[in-house]
Amino acid sequence: MGAVRRHLARPDLSDGARKELSDALHDLLRRAGRPSTRDIAAALKDLLHPPPSHTRIHDLFTHRRLPDWELTMCVVQVLACRARGLDESGECDRFDRLWAVADEELVLDPLTTDDDRSTAEQVDPAPSLHYKGSKSAQPANTAPASHLLPNPDRSRAVLFGVDTYAHLPALPGVSAGLHDLGATLAGPTGAFSPEHSQVMVNPRNATEVLDLLKESSDMAEDTLLVYFSGHGLIDSQSGDLSLALPESRYDAEYTSLQYSWIRRALLESPAQRKLVLLDCCYSGRAADVMGGGDDPLPLTDIEGTVLISSAGANHVALAPRGEQYTAFTGELIDILRHGVPDGPHILDIDLIFRELRRRTAAKGRPMPQIQQRGSVGLLPLATNPLYREEPPS
Repeated sequence: MGAVRRHLARPDLSDGARKELSDALHDLLRRAGRPSTRDIAAALKDLLHPPPSHTRIHDLFTHRRLPDWELTMCVVQVLACRARGLDESGECDRFDRLWAVADEELVLDPLTTDDDRSTAEQVDPAPSLHYKGSKSAQPANTAPASHLLPNPDRSRAVLFGVDTYAHLPALPGVSAGLHDLGATLAGPTGAFSPEHSQVMVNPRNATEVLDLLKESSDMAEDTLLVYFSGHGLIDSQSGDLSLALPESRYDAEYTSLQYSWIRRALLESPAQRKLVLLDCCYSGRAADVMGGGDDPLPLTDIEGTVLISSAGANHVALAPRGEQYTAFTGELIDILRHGVPDGPHILDIDLIFRELRRRTAAKGRPMPQIQQRGSVGLLPLATNPLYREEPPS
């Protein structure tokens, strides 16, 4: 006789949005033929880095806490492909809405315990900062947008990159991307001030970068943003990521800026929230440097940090020929400048990341990755130019 596959137990949940999400996940699992958690984990190897273990998949279906958004959406994508008569895009949109409402339910419930919250994203106690999903998920009475963004006087942004290399291919879109992204972050919809946003193109050496980063990271008390655009290289001995400088060579790791040095500046900064964005090849490897590839929370030793990379650990980023910017930076600038249709008044990091993935997937380009620790993914980064307040009914 064949082995009998046991059904995953449903968590004991009271009526509400979290239960609706759980019930929908179990129903989708049934319609997909009830694949095992090991089968689902294997199917996710090309979608997530680091790939989730089968126990994480098991927890997604059986634990009371709200599961990680990215893992949930990837599982939905896998199951929707296997279920008959389901539109994958439609299912992803449906579960995105279910997750957003469940997340908002946690924010608004003062009796929520840590066991109810996602292991990858603990909710900040200040409900006014949490805007997930559509406008319908927002609290009715909110503070003005300027009160929700990081304090510009106590925040710092450092953007650096390289477009001209002596021994590597040139990246002509980097300079324009850095300057325009810096101007956007410090513009009318951004969270930073021009006097505290530094842009450095083609630094002469690692010391020049680290001196600037050290100065800014020491002064940042609210939010610290670090952005790099250029070539990413892999250390032949350790396999870690390094950031290529103008004189860097493939065969000489010491000519590049080791990402571990960036990490040290983050560790030492008094900033409450730290955002790192890497637009380079193999940028997903920075997550491993942050805490180990087998750790489901690679940033556990740097509380309040989020890392967004333009490509996975073993993938190249894209610099389309003839385009003004690199692919990742171009999409980010467009989101911050022109907004998200039907989006909330405030764009937090999680929402921006989801929009980045949606756009890059639609164009068949490398998928950005995210790793975070704490509730920093809920950090408001910009106001939404496309937001339209609905008239009272």
